[in-house]
Amino acid sequence: MILQNAESKIARFNQLGLHYNLVANAIYKERETANPLSDSYLQYVIAGLISFDMERMMGSGQETKYDINAGGFATRLHRKLQQVRPLLEPLINLNLVEIDIQEHSDSIKKIYNALSCKGDGALHDNSTKEFHVGATKILHFLNPNLFIIVDSNASRAYRRSHNVPFLNTTQPGYSAKLYVRCMECVKKDILDYGLERFQALEEGILITRIYDKLTFVTGSEA
Repeated sequence: MILQNAESKIARFNQLGLHYNLVANAIYKERETANPLSDSYLQYVIAGLISFDMERMMGSGQETKYDINAGGFATRLHRKLQQVRPLLEPLINLNLVEIDIQEHSDSIKKIYNALSCKGDGALHDNSTKEFHVGATKILHFLNPNLFIIVDSNASRAYRRSHNVPFLNTTQPGYSAKLYVRCMECVKKDILDYGLERFQALEEGILITRIYDKLTFVTGSEA
């Protein structure tokens, strides 16, 4: 169902989501030459989060969002990434359609849980709340060839198309386990569709980005 009417879904997204595309393309271009775990690239990840609708969860003040020494979101994110760096480094240049997802699932889950958890050092400005959608967007901007974005629209698409047991509520029950399952669904869909045929849906665009557009539109129509 996600790949049904794929061409028209992509056209629809591109019509309504120009701001997403502009920012994502700039981040992907920087990612081609940058060290994705460097402090300088962190600014691009943060810009992506702001543009991809996470700003209200990051706290107030631009300085605290971007300056890793200001004691705000940038500080928290920098610390989190340093904590998970040993787990991230082996994944940072891998490709979704080429890896054995189960082989890396434990590391992916640990990274996801660290980025999404509440409590002391939580990325959400309200430390009593979790940061699930934001975690998937961070992962995507760190390695857009591997990690997918899962938000409310995507969760609806995965639930309806692949029976991933997200809840049909405002809080769909995000988890590391379901995130890995969604990654497996994406890989299977793309390979079943045919990698070259899938890439031809939008030449020059990353396959995870193409799929993100499809889940966004599929879920918003659910």
